[in-house]
Amino acid sequence: MISTQVGYAGGTLPRPTYSDVCSHGTGHAEVVEVEYAPAAISYEQLLDVFWSSHNPAVRSGRWFDPTSQYRSVIFFHTPEQEHAAKGSAAQLEASGKLRGKLATQILSAPTFWRAEEYHQQFYEKQGRVSCAIRRP
Repeated sequence: MISTQVGYAGGTLPRPTYSDVCSHGTGHAEVVEVEYAPAAISYEQLLDVFWSSHNPAVRSGRWFDPTSQYRSVIFFHTPEQEHAAKGSAAQLEASGKLRGKLATQILSAPTFWRAEEYHQQFYEKQGRVSCAIRRP
């Protein structure tokens, strides 16, 4: 992976702020934009990390904040990414590992709005351990 940045995507308001998104009226999801080197890690490997880092059967939000800004969504940039994401989702559904129906949306990438600087590397800035994401 080369870099990540957090932000907002999939809503109706241009240049949303965290406060705007938290109002639940913009339709944005909080997202992570990942820049990666395909020679170092494949898109399919990134999908594996995505699926294993949360419960993709939860329709809206996460355990600590059940709102749509935390919904499970993959925004793809190319037809190849779309095909890989949908194929990966189908494999996961067929595996029987999910408790419930897959709720993750797979959509064409809209405009990405970078979040405020205080959100970038938020856990590290707070002196806390970040979410434990392990490569499968």
